[in-house]
Amino acid sequence: MVWRKPNSELEMKNITSSAKHGGGSQIVWGCMSAVGVGNLHFINGMMDKYMYLCILKQNLKQRAEKMGILPHYKLYQDNDPKHNAHICRLWTLYQCPQVIRISTQSIDLNPIENIWDHLNN
Repeated sequence: MVWRKPNSELEMKNITSSAKHGGGSQIVWGCMSAVGVGNLHFINGMMDKYMYLCILKQNLKQRAEKMGILPHYKLYQDNDPKHNAHICRLWTLYQCPQVIRISTQSIDLNPIENIWDHLNN
């Protein structure tokens, strides 16, 4: 959580731009923990809730086991619509020990943003 003075959230110094469409991109799914990182899963095309669920089924527990954090891992994800889809939430309810949700594109709370910042610099 980030503490700011009242009504300061829209000041230019507190805003980070992001591009949603255009340019070109590669979508990947990956995982990380305090003990290491898992493999990246490269995604062809647009990812929807069905593809996201398939990726979770194929990768999540296997990666947690490989990193030695099974059965006490926590799935940490933002509130992307794919993550909040009913089928995905139902699957994680029964398959994940704990799901931690953060706000979408929360630069302050999302650890992957530190990686993107490192890659961009």
